[in-house]
Amino acid sequence: MQYEVLNTNKSYANSFDKADLAMPQATQFAISTGMDARLDLAKYADLSEGDAQIIKNARGRASDNATRLVIAYKLLDTKE
Repeated sequence: MQYEVLNTNKSYANSFDKADLAMPQATQFAISTGMDARLDLAKYADLSEGDAQIIKNARGRASDNATRLVIAYKLLDTKE
């Protein structure tokens, strides 16, 4: 499995064609979500690549989440 993931990642990196996406995100929007692998942001938030900052919180502590949102606000002009 690890070998397959590494090969897939290498292939993705070699064919990366997203450099024209807005940086920072295309909108002033951020989503804070858990690390649950079953979550599909594109489906439940109607987002495409580059639309929003996605902050995945592995620890689940509210203070960590707040810090990440403040950073997104200050550095990436996130408003919502």
